[in-house]
Amino acid sequence: MIRNRTFVSTDCHRKELQEQGLQLFNMYANKGDIHQYIADCIPSHWHRELEVFLLLQGSVLIQIGDNIYHAEAGEGYFINTGVLHSFAAAVPSPCTYHSFVFDSGIIGGTPGSVFDTMYVRPLLDAGPDFLKFQKEAGDEAFFQQFEAAFTACKEEKYGYEFEVREALSKILLYTKEKHQTMPSRRMPTLQESRLKQMLEWIDGNLRSVMTVKEIADTANICTRECQRIFSRYLHYSPMEYIQRRRLFRAAEQLSTTDAPITEIAFDCGFSSPSYFTKQFRALVGATPTEYRAAIQENRL
Repeated sequence: MIRNRTFVSTDCHRKELQEQGLQLFNMYANKGDIHQYIADCIPSHWHRELEVFLLLQGSVLIQIGDNIYHAEAGEGYFINTGVLHSFAAAVPSPCTYHSFVFDSGIIGGTPGSVFDTMYVRPLLDAGPDFLKFQKEAGDEAFFQQFEAAFTACKEEKYGYEFEVREALSKILLYTKEKHQTMPSRRMPTLQESRLKQMLEWIDGNLRSVMTVKEIADTANICTRECQRIFSRYLHYSPMEYIQRRRLFRAAEQLSTTDAPITEIAFDCGFSSPSYFTKQFRALVGATPTEYRAAIQENRL
C-alpha cells in the first residue's frame, strides 16, 4: 500500500510515530508533494527505520543535522537510522516525491545472521548519515531497484513483499559499496543532545506560556546558547519554533479528529480561537475551517 500524507506525527523527542497495530511487513511506501504539507515543508523529525527518497519534480532543501542540501528532480537519497532531517520546497512548482521508510530487519533478518552482521549492521553503525544518488554519476542501480520496489508496492501482486525486500536489499548493498570511500557516521554533538532535551520539554508544555529562559534551563544552558542552537539546527528562534510547532500540531488535529476548532486552539496553546485563526491563515493561507474541509475533500 502506498501512502499519501499531509503531516508527520512525532512524539516529544521528534521521533516519527508510525501507524499503530501489528506490522507483519514493517515498510511504508510514500508518495506526495512537499507542498501538501503546511508551510510547504516536512518539519524536522527522525525514525529508527531507514529511508530512501526519490525527488520526481521540483527542487527541495533537505536538512540533515545542521547541514542543508539542495535536491533536484531526478536525484535519490539515503537517510540513515536516527538522523534528524526535514524537507522544504525550494520552488513554487510541484515538488513530488516517492520514498520508502523501512525497518532494517526486513533486510538483515535475525540479529546475528550473516545478512545482519556483514551488511546491515555496519551500514547502521558506520555508514553515512546521508547519501546522494545521481544517474549521471553512475548510480543507475539505485534507480532501477527503487522503481522495481515501488512498482511492486503499487501493483501488490501475491508475494510482492519478496520483490520489495530484494530491491531494498540491493539498494542497501549498493549504498554500502558506494560509501566505502566516504567518511563514517559522525557522533551527535553536545548541541544536538541539548536540542532534543529542549524540544522534548517544549512538546510537553505547548499549552502553557513559555519563555526562552525556561527552555534554556531544561538543558542547563544560557538563553544566548539556546538561541544559537535553535538558529543553527532549526533556523528559527525558540519562540518562532514554538509558534510553528503549535500550528503544525493544530493542523494534525484538524486532519485526524473532529474536535471543535476552539478546543484545538486552546489545546495547542493559543490564547484565543481568533488569534489561532489569524496565525493559522498567515502560515497556511487558509483558515482552520477551510483547511479541514480541503483535507476531507481530498480524502473523499
